[in-house]
Amino acid sequence: MHGGLSMALALGILLQVPSAPLAAQSLNEVYTRMDKTAQQFKSIAADIRRDIHTAVINDDTIESGTIKVKREKARETRMLIDFIGPDAKTISLDGSMVSIYYSKIKTVQIYDVGAKRSLVDQFLLLGFGASSTELAEAYEVSWVGAEKIGGQQTGHIELIPKSKDVLQRLKKAELWISDSSGLPAQQRFVTSASGDFTLVTYTNMKFNPSLQDNSLKLSPPRGVQVQHPQL
Repeated sequence: MHGGLSMALALGILLQVPSAPLAAQSLNEVYTRMDKTAQQFKSIAADIRRDIHTAVINDDTIESGTIKVKREKARETRMLIDFIGPDAKTISLDGSMVSIYYSKIKTVQIYDVGAKRSLVDQFLLLGFGASSTELAEAYEVSWVGAEKIGGQQTGHIELIPKSKDVLQRLKKAELWISDSSGLPAQQRFVTSASGDFTLVTYTNMKFNPSLQDNSLKLSPPRGVQVQHPQL
């Protein structure tokens, strides 16, 4: 009886042991791909689809358009997102300034995020050109699993902010990192305890295209109203 029990325990342990190393290897493989891409990263251009979900009324606002990102130096990221459709708008990040042009009402809102630049930088880590070291410094990272997004194989990871300031605005994030490119195929940002989230999906990704600086500048027509809201 004793020998049989020992054999059963030993067999149970052997059957369970592989699960931890497999998960760790999978996360490490995602890190390896991200680090390789981060070393080479200069820019991306892609199509973007954003789903903003409001949990309390179970409502989804879906927008689509294009995104361009250029990162020549660490923590010096420029970005231009152009959403099309009935509520078209263009969002620009340049230095410490975030500008949003609402074409329907011919208004530009300009935000100075200088005082909150560290928060912006942490959000940008979840996008493009981030290394595993940078992620691990800012987030508790865990492996979720291998999944297919838009027909491509990805590694799904979950991130919990370490900063209390960031945690007030972002409860958790999820990234689906492409096996082939080391770039996000999809991101999910949970922004409230009630379950509000934003799901962002990227397609037709171009890695390191030649982007001129003026192609990332907001260029509204003359005569638009300019506002400077406070954050």
